[in-house]
Amino acid sequence: MGGSSGQQRGTGQGGRSGFGGGQPVQGIVTAATASGLTLKTDAGDTYTVTVGDTARIMQNRQAIKLADIKVGDSVTAMGTVDAGKKTVQAMMLMDIDAATVAKAKANLGKTYITGKVTAVDADNLKLTILRSDAVSQVVAVDDGTSFQRGTRGVAADVVAAGGLPQGGGRGPGGNRPGAGQTAGGTQPSGPPPAESITLADIKVGDSVMATGALKSGVFTVLKMGVSGPPPSGASRRGPSDQPPPDGAPQPPSAQNSDAPPAPPQ
Repeated sequence: MGGSSGQQRGTGQGGRSGFGGGQPVQGIVTAATASGLTLKTDAGDTYTVTVGDTARIMQNRQAIKLADIKVGDSVTAMGTVDAGKKTVQAMMLMDIDAATVAKAKANLGKTYITGKVTAVDADNLKLTILRSDAVSQVVAVDDGTSFQRGTRGVAADVVAAGGLPQGGGRGPGGNRPGAGQTAGGTQPSGPPPAESITLADIKVGDSVMATGALKSGVFTVLKMGVSGPPPSGASRRGPSDQPPPDGAPQPPSAQNSDAPPAPPQ
């Protein structure tokens, strides 16, 4: 495939240039060829990803070859997305190896949790979370739990707790301006501190990302980031109907939004 792939614009939903303004597609590799991949998203969609000669491919912040990506890896593909045809002409791929994916899957619900709130039991200090792997889990909070508005501040803690690195191995914030330097190369003053909230501020439908530990068989939250559902009528964030991971390269319109990380499959 020539380096021109990724330059054409898709005609279906999300058919914008992914590196210049579209949304990434993230999923588990179910097939790999010399010229592309097949990805299955957590929403159950199957995307065909064409990888051009000039596409950038990264794993753990290191450049790799397409042949290094294996079935079972988790890949975030950025480029021209046609959600109607379920295709991506990739300009960039971020890969997480299958072993890391398996470890994150095993840790989900034990050392960290991501998903949406389906019930709030304030009297008993419990929340019911529909996890990102579609499993419903009741979690507890106590006097040691901290809550904050937005999930970006929890992203690094989730990775440290065994969750998936965001954006295919780039840490939270990646290499974007503002993650350590401004566009001009100067050091910024840093992001504003996260807004502290309480259990009473958490509502059904909120997205959450949290770290914690099992206590008497119940996941007890240590730190939780909370982001509300998008406003009514807002357009979907991506073709798999999942927001992009915090650390993944994003279009300018999406860089200030709070979103949970890409879940293990």
